[in-house]
Amino acid sequence: MRITTVSRHKVVAAMTRGFFQAFVSGQIDATQPGKTDITPLEYKKIIADNYEKLSACYVSVMFPILIRLNYADGEAVAEDMKRRNFSNSTSPKILLRYACGSKEVYDTAIKEYQQQIATLLSGRLQTISEFFENYKRGTETTEVVDVALAIRSMVRTQMMAYSTVLKAANPELATLHQATVFRLMLHGTMALLHEEPISLEGDNLELIFRRVALNSDNFEVLMNEMNQAYEDLV
Repeated sequence: MRITTVSRHKVVAAMTRGFFQAFVSGQIDATQPGKTDITPLEYKKIIADNYEKLSACYVSVMFPILIRLNYADGEAVAEDMKRRNFSNSTSPKILLRYACGSKEVYDTAIKEYQQQIATLLSGRLQTISEFFENYKRGTETTEVVDVALAIRSMVRTQMMAYSTVLKAANPELATLHQATVFRLMLHGTMALLHEEPISLEGDNLELIFRRVALNSDNFEVLMNEMNQAYEDLV
């Protein structure tokens, strides 16, 4: 299947979902590596223990990626931020609003953020089925981004969030957990490029990735960005 663009709102929603999936996975892998049967109480504890710093972490991870997603000229952005007197003391809310580029995209990010928080406070992670059920497709056909940029943005969000949380929670860890990274990338790509869940069954991991990526071009972008992000972060 050949697609060339993805809704900007869909990308931001998938990135936000991916951030929370990666954040929680990082907490679990750092403290309970290999554990898969996470209880509702443990999910609630993760969000309760990190609630105060969660929004700052979200903006720290998302800001540079959203800037690349929503602005074409990085130098112009840097000059504009200087004119606006942005600094380390600028509030996360203002930074996020700026990085989103428009109120509509910002509203999409905030809505998805709140949905993810609510699900975790209920004691579970959002399933991919719930993401598709909750996501409201926009009607604006002009709000699209190149599919390669969308894939790279999703990969960077999850890799950065996972790595940041993993190392903060357990500085002695020297590497990322490959199985977790693959799971995050498969579900992140599914959320980004599909409209409903697809099967991830099978023994051939490459074929599963190709199925989720839809075509060879997307697969190559996904693999290259995963490898580059891994090199940058480890």
